[in-house]
Amino acid sequence: MKLIVIITFIYLCSADGVFQNSSHICDTCNCHETENEFILNCVDKRFTHVLADWPHHNKSLIADFSYNNISTLEKLPTSNYSVRLMFDHCNIKSLEPGILVNVVKVELLDLSYNLLTTEKIDGIDFKGPYVKEKYFPTALKHLNLAYNLIHTLPEKLFESMPHLEDLNLAGNGFSVLDFNSQHALSSLSKLKRLNLSNNGLTELVGDAVRNLTDLEELDLSYNKLDFVPNTLDYLKKNLKVLDLSNNPIYKLNDKSFLGLNLKYLYLNNLPRVKAVGPNTFATLPMLKKLEMCNNIHLRDIDREAFSPKQELVELYLNNNSLVEISYHLLQWKTLEIFEIMENPLSCTCDLYNISRDLKKDITRNLDGPSCVHSNGNGQMIYRLKEASVCTGKPYDFDIDYAEEHFEMLRVTIISLSSILVVMMLILTVIAILRYRRGTVVRNYPFTVQVSYNPLENRPF
Repeated sequence: MKLIVIITFIYLCSADGVFQNSSHICDTCNCHETENEFILNCVDKRFTHVLADWPHHNKSLIADFSYNNISTLEKLPTSNYSVRLMFDHCNIKSLEPGILVNVVKVELLDLSYNLLTTEKIDGIDFKGPYVKEKYFPTALKHLNLAYNLIHTLPEKLFESMPHLEDLNLAGNGFSVLDFNSQHALSSLSKLKRLNLSNNGLTELVGDAVRNLTDLEELDLSYNKLDFVPNTLDYLKKNLKVLDLSNNPIYKLNDKSFLGLNLKYLYLNNLPRVKAVGPNTFATLPMLKKLEMCNNIHLRDIDREAFSPKQELVELYLNNNSLVEISYHLLQWKTLEIFEIMENPLSCTCDLYNISRDLKKDITRNLDGPSCVHSNGNGQMIYRLKEASVCTGKPYDFDIDYAEEHFEMLRVTIISLSSILVVMMLILTVIAILRYRRGTVVRNYPFTVQVSYNPLENRPF
């Protein structure tokens, strides 16, 4: 009996040394229940280890340990219920092998904003339950490894995560998706959401996404892409959301999104884009929402950029350099949200017709977008009068508008004029030379040529 007590005491001491004391944990942390969930909030409690055990619960568990100081994440306590775990901002540098073996139904694991490196993560760290001398896959669906120090993915990192649907790798060091990273990503055949933002990527390697045929959302924002990756073609079956914001992309044309079935497209903060070409978005028949804001050099959207059959619901064009918007750009009546603030728009008949077609929920905005008449007066777009912009009065003519849209014609006229002047100069020089030559011939002293025949003076 004494031996049992001693062993138990040693175990408890050992447990307290390795694990955070979980006795009366709801006195230390905030515990509360909803109809379907037990929520354990242990944010910023200066924990250095995980709990020895969970508080009693008979429903889904949400445990938040954000902003603690857990250098090594140990194996998590046993639970037979669905579990969601948050360990972000915990200064985690390493993982104990099999951290999830006791959590049978873990759904979400957030390890973002820690100090994990490539060398400190491996497939063995995420192995599932150990039953009959065999490791089984985890039930993990959401894994967040954003903003760590991971520069490449171990080849077998996801081998125990066949059900993974959501993977966040933002803010790591993936300037290139190397062979190991490609192989790791290609194993995630059920992945639906992938975040690769803020990694310095210059391209999206085809082998990294070739097998992600179920992918629905892809975030490539804050990278160094100078073109829309043509490898997106591998994802055309199911991809619905694409974010390419904050990239040095310089061209948007009819081949940029060819074959995709996007519903939501984000193209904000593209500092090199100056124009949107014909049929750029016409290849996206399912498009419902488009954001193109803060593109400081975007001056023109071609009037045929969309298809006449498209029915956009949300369009955001704030803070660009747009001078005009064509009335024939799209079906304005289908829009539920339309924003075009902070653009140097000229007051035109097109804008009047657009405001006439927009729904009243949009045009009733008293602080809506404005435009500038050719006489320098500003006016709210939704308050434009047909007589002031659609009658062809002299003051309605916009010089800036003409310069912008007839620049090519002006360049052509100047070029032709220059060529004509050069040709006239050449012809003048030729005429002068011929005139001088004629004058010399006329003044020559022997006007008739004298021929000498020696046979005429021979004696007979």
